[in-house]
Amino acid sequence: MEFFKIHRDIPFMRHALVFNLVSLATFLAAVFFLFSRGLHLSVEFTGGTLMEVSYSQPADLNTIRNNVAALGINDVQVQNFGTAQDVLIRMPVQKGSTSGAQSERVVGWRP
Repeated sequence: MEFFKIHRDIPFMRHALVFNLVSLATFLAAVFFLFSRGLHLSVEFTGGTLMEVSYSQPADLNTIRNNVAALGINDVQVQNFGTAQDVLIRMPVQKGSTSGAQSERVVGWRP
């Protein structure tokens, strides 16, 4: 028993050349941008410090970013995880500073 009798052929292969050209163009663009701009690797691949900080009240991420930038640490990623009080801070490796010293500077910072 057939509920639906659909006898329509969709001619995908008629457009195969166009689809292949679009696919080739996007692949070549991806390879070009990979070599010209490179990959943006995060702390997990380049090394650095990853801090999980908990606050007693909801954290203001922009204030935290500005405070860490005031310490001279650039390219910092600050984001919430879990609740609004939990903050994840990713900092890249800094020359002349260890991961522990960098963490202590951030945690002990007072305006």
